[in-house]
Amino acid sequence: MRTTITASTIFVALTTVGITPIAGQPQWAERALDNGATEFRLSNDEGASIILVCATQGLSAGFEFPTALEFTERASVRGIPGERQNIPVAPLGDRMLQIAGGRGLDFTLGLLREAANLSVRAGGARASFEVFGSGSTVAECVGLIEDPTQNPTRR
Repeated sequence: MRTTITASTIFVALTTVGITPIAGQPQWAERALDNGATEFRLSNDEGASIILVCATQGLSAGFEFPTALEFTERASVRGIPGERQNIPVAPLGDRMLQIAGGRGLDFTLGLLREAANLSVRAGGARASFEVFGSGSTVAECVGLIEDPTQNPTRR
């Protein structure tokens, strides 16, 4: 009887640990879009977000700010630790910017994989994000592009 109770206690403890996020890891929200793509969104406490949109045809990324932005075609993106680059962006409405170039997208995805923090300055606004541990989200997003089972006509 005592063995059964101990085994049940250990199973419950392991199950609880298995579904609990590790402290300090970013909490990406995931949702399916009507066009078959998947959106991953990481928001900070101030209401800004990093957005990844992943589909079998490709990946796009951008930033959303809680307030209207001044018109801009560049954003300063910095990883800590890491580098800073001015990347090309395209405005989408008055609060969103889409990364508009392959190098800027690669740079930003690299920071999401490697950096602990990411900061963005653009259009008179600033936002900072804790991104340590986001590599798994980036890998899942990229996996949607590379997985031919997501789009059987791509084989």
